[in-house]
Amino acid sequence: MVIRRFSQRVVKQLFNSTQSGAEGKSPLLPYVDRTALVSSKELLRLGTVYGGWIVPANCGLSSNSVCYSAGAGEDISFDCALAERFRCRVRIIDPTPRAIQHFNNLEKAVKSGERFPINNSAVDYYTITAEDFGRLRFLPIGLADKDTELKFFLPKNPAHVSCSTVNLQKTDKYFTAKCFRLSSIMRQQGDASIDMLKMDIEGAEYVVIEDMVASCLLPRLLLIEFDEVHTSLDSNAGKRIGQYIDLLVRSGMRCVAIEGSNATFVRIS
Repeated sequence: MVIRRFSQRVVKQLFNSTQSGAEGKSPLLPYVDRTALVSSKELLRLGTVYGGWIVPANCGLSSNSVCYSAGAGEDISFDCALAERFRCRVRIIDPTPRAIQHFNNLEKAVKSGERFPINNSAVDYYTITAEDFGRLRFLPIGLADKDTELKFFLPKNPAHVSCSTVNLQKTDKYFTAKCFRLSSIMRQQGDASIDMLKMDIEGAEYVVIEDMVASCLLPRLLLIEFDEVHTSLDSNAGKRIGQYIDLLVRSGMRCVAIEGSNATFVRIS
């Protein structure tokens, strides 16, 4: 398994944020139905403290499952865990040059049997085998609500990786990349359906949610980072987050867990 250096205290803090009574633990708490959140005993956290995500313990993922993971950066510990634990086929979606280089460097390290650090860490390393790594496929494109080319604006801090098509951090430097709708990517990959979609796409999650709902393509598991929790475009950030969570709920999704700015949804209808 991918190395996860969690102390018991850290794990407890992380899982407490999924409890309906944990006021203030997650800034998403005001926007979700607390009665729908499930106990930490029913949840599983995969990946590092920084790059990990929560899924239901009985998520039903298997070697027959196809998972899409939009937004990689330099920590794909969650994606590796999906391949290692469940033997899923994982499509990693990210056009960011540093993310592409990170994946390529990891691939070389896996093939040569060398250790490779997660997110430039001095203590956390990938331990994925060549067999499991073969279940990963990197797509150097962006996820959007249309098939087009978009500008990806760089973060203010050059040490950071994540870039934003909506320019969350209001910067001037950018690169351009081809972007596609979820339906288009599925068609390109030959995937008639997918079991899970994870989105950490720096503010572009709203339009993708709209497109998925309109296209009736909501997967069984949907993991979303609502980036405006920590980097708002304007004073209406909270209203937007609430509206899109409500849209998902009205479209048959249940929010079962929250952690920081991340939410885990399960399709119930």
